[in-house]
Amino acid sequence: MVKIRAFDPSSIEQPHGLSGFAWPSTFKDGAPWDLEIGCGVGWHPIQYAKANKDRRLIAIEHTREKFEKFAGRVDRHPELSNILPVHADAMRWVTHAIPAESVDRVFLLYPNPEPKASNKRWLRMPFFQRLLEIMKPGATLTLATNIESYFQEALEYGQKAWGLELVETRSFKLEDELPGLPRTHFEKKYLVRGETCFDVTFRKARATLRP
Repeated sequence: MVKIRAFDPSSIEQPHGLSGFAWPSTFKDGAPWDLEIGCGVGWHPIQYAKANKDRRLIAIEHTREKFEKFAGRVDRHPELSNILPVHADAMRWVTHAIPAESVDRVFLLYPNPEPKASNKRWLRMPFFQRLLEIMKPGATLTLATNIESYFQEALEYGQKAWGLELVETRSFKLEDELPGLPRTHFEKKYLVRGETCFDVTFRKARATLRP
């Protein structure tokens, strides 16, 4: 059994600019809310919002330069009112801004694999407990990577450490021409240079999951 220490939300500082922020009542208009962490310059959020106009997407990016490009792209698509761009540290923002059981889908598309700090990978961090807490029962989480060992580790930790239900796994190359791909600039780069990419989708089966 894979064990991870319990998450302590008191150890996470509030993000800057959150003072006075509350989960807006408009977020509870009946439309499902999804979350993308590390959205970069916004390729996936823009395409996702266009294809899912009946859903809402919170897209978080920490790097200022990338976020400014993302925000500029959103401004050029005024017809898309279903994206909430957030410039923040995702751990802080998710911990303090999103209520429990509020999100239907989570996307972690090509996160930093942290080759020298495995304890900072998403499914190996205590914070992942909080990420699961903000997901509704039955919500899904998708992680994509071009590193097979990271993919295999996510499979193991998702099921053994967090008790998630495995929905789907995929490995694909550019010539597979799967619909909806590429989703991000990283994915396009990896596929164009001939690499195999991987993704896994899990489902949260219970109301609260703890390691």
